[in-house]
Amino acid sequence: MTTGDFESWTGSMLDIGPIYPFVGTEKALLIVGVVLWIIWHIWQIRNESREYKEEAEKYTKGENLMKAIRGERIR
Repeated sequence: MTTGDFESWTGSMLDIGPIYPFVGTEKALLIVGVVLWIIWHIWQIRNESREYKEEAEKYTKGENLMKAIRGERIR
């Protein structure tokens, strides 16, 4: 892979053209990134909801809430 043969960086950038790898894949990489970002958010919401439900169930059983308020350890 090369960024071109240049003797000088002077002149018009339009004549030089892009000098980074994977030219032309910007749209595809953007779509992949957005899709992965949305999937991560869905996974994160489900995981946090599950953890919240587990904690809520743990503290609503018996005297667990009062023990937590007093600073006692709950198992």
